[in-house]
Amino acid sequence: MTKTIITLISACCMLAPPAIAQHGDAHGHAHADQAHADTPVNEMCPIGKEPIVPSAGTVEYRAKTIGLCCPGCGEQFLSWDEARKDEFLALAAEHREPGQEHHAQNARMPAGADGGADAGPSYPYTLDTCPVTGEPLGSMGPPLVREYDGREVRFCCEGCVGDFEADMATHWGEIDARIVTQQLMHSPIGTCIVTDQPLGEHAVNHVHNNRLVRLASPEAVEAFRADPAKHLAALDEAIIAAQLPGYPLDRCLVGGPLGSMGEPVNFIYMNRLVRFCCANCEPKLVAKPAKYMAKLDSAYADAQRESYPLETCIVSGEPLGFMGEPVELVAGDRLVRFCCDGCFPAFREHAPEYLAELTQERDAP
Repeated sequence: MTKTIITLISACCMLAPPAIAQHGDAHGHAHADQAHADTPVNEMCPIGKEPIVPSAGTVEYRAKTIGLCCPGCGEQFLSWDEARKDEFLALAAEHREPGQEHHAQNARMPAGADGGADAGPSYPYTLDTCPVTGEPLGSMGPPLVREYDGREVRFCCEGCVGDFEADMATHWGEIDARIVTQQLMHSPIGTCIVTDQPLGEHAVNHVHNNRLVRLASPEAVEAFRADPAKHLAALDEAIIAAQLPGYPLDRCLVGGPLGSMGEPVNFIYMNRLVRFCCANCEPKLVAKPAKYMAKLDSAYADAQRESYPLETCIVSGEPLGFMGEPVELVAGDRLVRFCCDGCFPAFREHAPEYLAELTQERDAP
């Protein structure tokens, strides 16, 4: 049975099959058949610059055990020249490994801070701009990550944290509104996961810890809040059932072929199915979602473009090509083509209605 991972904010639920530890001589030659129980000298993987994961295994160099974030990182480390490997050992001894400072900077805020979190599972901050300045994340160095009662938010710089905390209610409201705009077109289920009723024009867009959940009524929202873990698990299963048959890739977005490391891992990101070769790939997508989700979008577009059912823009009604080369979005697992990107805002605001129209055209006899 395929494993399913619900996105947790800690991004540390690593369920990959235990890796065979690799060990080597003073020059880093690996010996996979030797047992070794030494504690790794490092906290961050030399290749991935992410926290090491026990299931990824280890390699040995100069009688020191080196921890890894992914099984494939061991061979890459051993391929370095000795000077580079020696430099990493020296940095590890001083707790100054690459990636360590950034990881420490992104440590969680203490629980109990006044925030917009609900009980139940939490999800990554999916917006690409700072909630205070509106500047692109990364424009002033690595984004600063904070958590408030388990809900993640990212800032462009340290100076924005104080401004955010001074008026958290306003900022959380703005974040929720932007998440609805961002994720509405990816919402794949046409029925309420609480009541099983169709999501009509009065459906409620409820944001649960950075994830949009569409519900049939305010009463359904209250029932959802009473047991969010139960209902989110049901939503994940429904998304997998809907999107797995048409999933367009046989390779992991981050790693190698699906199935090369055991059963593929199903991961839900912004209500979209993503498949990994192993659970260790999850934090890499969360750290750079635009890079990896663009691969998935491209695969869906290539698979559906030839059979696209409309010759006109779904928003303006103008012929595709009327204003130059058509432009495209992928909404969930559906390619949508437009006459120009000026139609994007209207589509995002009313995505369920437009997608229903597209489905009707696709399924017409």
